[in-house]
Amino acid sequence: MINFFYIEDEYRLPRSIIIAVVAICVIPFLLQLIGADFGNAVHVPTTVPASIVSQVTTDDMFYQLSGGFTHALLEWTAFSAAIFVVLLAFCHYSITNDITTPVIGVALFCAGAMDAFHTLAATRLISAVAENKDLIPFTWALSRVFNAVIMIVGVGIFLSGRKITADKGFRFIIIISLVFALIGYLLIYFAATSYNLPQTQFPDAIIRRPYDVVPLVLFLFAGLVIYPLFAKRYPSIFATALLLSALPEVAVELHMAFGSQRLFDSDFNIAHFLKIIAYVIPLLGLVLDYVQTYKTQIEHHEQLKDTHEKLNTKALELDRINSRLTQSNAELEKFAYIASHDLQEPLRKIQAFGDRLHKRSETFDDEKSIDYIDRMQKSATRMRSLIDDLLRFSRVGSEDFTLKETNLNEVLNQVLDDLYLSIDEKSAQIKFEKLPIILGESSKLYQVFLNLLTNGLKFSKANQAPIITITSQQVLKESIKYWQIKIQDNGIGFEQEYADKIFEVFQRLHGRSQYQGTGIGLAICKKIMEKHNGMVYVESELGKGACFILLFEI
Repeated sequence: MINFFYIEDEYRLPRSIIIAVVAICVIPFLLQLIGADFGNAVHVPTTVPASIVSQVTTDDMFYQLSGGFTHALLEWTAFSAAIFVVLLAFCHYSITNDITTPVIGVALFCAGAMDAFHTLAATRLISAVAENKDLIPFTWALSRVFNAVIMIVGVGIFLSGRKITADKGFRFIIIISLVFALIGYLLIYFAATSYNLPQTQFPDAIIRRPYDVVPLVLFLFAGLVIYPLFAKRYPSIFATALLLSALPEVAVELHMAFGSQRLFDSDFNIAHFLKIIAYVIPLLGLVLDYVQTYKTQIEHHEQLKDTHEKLNTKALELDRINSRLTQSNAELEKFAYIASHDLQEPLRKIQAFGDRLHKRSETFDDEKSIDYIDRMQKSATRMRSLIDDLLRFSRVGSEDFTLKETNLNEVLNQVLDDLYLSIDEKSAQIKFEKLPIILGESSKLYQVFLNLLTNGLKFSKANQAPIITITSQQVLKESIKYWQIKIQDNGIGFEQEYADKIFEVFQRLHGRSQYQGTGIGLAICKKIMEKHNGMVYVESELGKGACFILLFEI
């Protein structure tokens, strides 16, 4: 009936528990075959002296009530197990937010409550109008049918494919619990207030309790269809235990339907004992599930602890590496500054003596000497420009930027004022709209706009006046909002494959004889934009101009 082969190892019950459950279900039946009797025999007192009649009468009463005592003890044990199941199910829910366990736990508890009513009514601790000979077997059959149906419904809810979100889980549990409790109450009220209850025992028939055939069929259906589907869809030790609990439930109904002939006989007591086992197995599954969850959390905690320690170790290593890199960068920046500063002195002397030599060359007519002197002066001038730009680049990397609200319109107007002569000389048109206020450092942004506009003027077409258009808009890039500034020119442009190369230090796309410059201006622009937590890139097509794009994070 029960197939455990498809269940994953981590959700299987220990083999010893499965063997023990099978043995508990089979051994009482085997013992009965060899003559064992687990029923409560009725003691018939013999004739005794009058002096001890009262004592004998009391003993006889207890012998007569022994079946009721045993019945009450077995039923209340089962109900106690049901209470522990529902309590542990809600504890499990509080840890895992898995709503399946409390719903099934409530179903088991409601079934246990029906068993409790059956016991209380049988012992007359609550009012019931029917006689015990009819009340006990009928309420038993009623509670067993209710047990089977409510478990199938409780488990079947989760097989419908309906997804219940975590935020609605607790409300769903409360609603289901109230529905189960209401149905149970109505059944209890019906049984307690009915004077004439149907006969459920037929001692001389093959099927001695026909009403118990209904829960027998239902538990077979649950064990063969419902519970396996649930265990497959919601794998857990609890689900596996629920599947195993179908075995004692079926055994209970076999003893009652085909064995029990009267109240408190051997099959009657065995069935009630096996019903306890049917409640205890899910309880055991919940305990093992809780233990597994606890162990898993401990393992995860240890893994997190180890990972945290490793990350701390890595962080310390990165701190040390970063410190070394910072020191190395500081030394390199200092070296670049000193080198560029020290190189200025011999260059100044070369230029100075070149100037003097050039003046003296006016007294003699040696064209070759004059050409050499001109080349020397131009090289010295270029060397000085390179060193100055390298010094500016080094300073940009080493300086700390103080970002504050900066009006780009003011920065642009200052650049346009300084480029007035160049703009006028080339009859250039600079078109721009209102630019935004961003967080930046105006002196550095001045360098950016100066370099980009100078490039736009420098790399213009020979037969066409430069037109530079500056626009701005907000854009979303990789879930981050930016102010996007576009500086579009109508110059000579270049192939897009060189778009990254032009931002590298000393990288040029044209010879010095065509266009003057050191090839470091765009590298400075890139460094400044990085310091502003932004970026700069270019889109261009040969012969169709270039569009430099600045992004400032909002």
